[in-house]
Amino acid sequence: MRIVYANAGYSNNSAEGGPAHMRQFIENASALGHEIFLWHGMEQHSLTKPVPGKRLDRLKLFRSADLIYYRIEWRLPKGCRVILPPYRKLIGNPLVVWEFNTVPEYGRMHGDDDAKVQWWVNQLRRYAHAVDLATCVSNKIADYVRDHLGFRRVITIPNGSDPQLFRPDVPRVKRIEKKPGRMDVVWIGSANLAWHNFDLLVKAAWSIWNSGQGDQIVFHVIGQGMKGLRDAPPNLNYYGPEEYRHLPGWLSAMDVGLNVYHPGPADYSSPLKLFDYMASGLTVVSTEQPQAHEIFEQLGQADLLIPHDQPGMLADALRRLAADPDYRKRQGAAGRQLIIDRYNWRKSVTDTFAEIEKLRGRHLK
Repeated sequence: MRIVYANAGYSNNSAEGGPAHMRQFIENASALGHEIFLWHGMEQHSLTKPVPGKRLDRLKLFRSADLIYYRIEWRLPKGCRVILPPYRKLIGNPLVVWEFNTVPEYGRMHGDDDAKVQWWVNQLRRYAHAVDLATCVSNKIADYVRDHLGFRRVITIPNGSDPQLFRPDVPRVKRIEKKPGRMDVVWIGSANLAWHNFDLLVKAAWSIWNSGQGDQIVFHVIGQGMKGLRDAPPNLNYYGPEEYRHLPGWLSAMDVGLNVYHPGPADYSSPLKLFDYMASGLTVVSTEQPQAHEIFEQLGQADLLIPHDQPGMLADALRRLAADPDYRKRQGAAGRQLIIDRYNWRKSVTDTFAEIEKLRGRHLK
């Protein structure tokens, strides 16, 4: 198929998860034989072609396209007016798919007030009838898009990881010296995003430090927006942001990954860090985030789900893992196998296009 990949702010060397998701979509869709034209990208991927800037040339491309695939965050995407009458007929009536990665309430993380959130809700509802398929990265988003926004055909395609890129045997970064008897715990994220529960992590680290176990359980934080680290204990190390492509070498040096959020907009998410931790063979400890809960049930490790306001329980869970390295390794291996079997990018993209092909068959009749 000829695909216009719209509203995709792709960049090659980003430290954020969004461009990593876009890269995997592009590479796996290309591997399936599809031709991709990137619209609104900050940069082009080597496997994509640019959408022409001239209106007539762009119209010719649209009329030859089989699919316009929009990546949606929390607001109306760029260039979506073309899917409404009378423009839709003018561009040849291609299939339209919207990929939802979060919901309008996430705008509050970027300063939107309630009125602005409702405005985005109303705008998205206006387009529901024009979208042939909504793919959602979590069941909770799927329910929201179907029941609250009024989209007709909705499926869940979770995020995943690349188990060839994230592996336990990737050479670790030289910055981390592995020490016998020490458990290394990693958190990746942007502490300036209000949905991340960085305070929970810091308080748990203090609990461990104050109990005299600071040499046995050491925290490693990778990301941006870290304020107040002067109040963190000595067993918490901060390294700043890292490009996504370099993360495998950091994760292979770790034993446990943390996935900690406040309740609210994060409940709708499909955290990339969760899948990358698992692909790297790490045991994961998480707050009670819905998709993490689903996955932990599959792994039989519901005891590693922690309430968002209980740093003592997080510290205790880490102490249990530090005292039982065999259990930790078993859970890490089980998590990696789940990525290989189910939560990987190749499967996500293949499943997406299987649904699109069903629609295309009916669309062409």
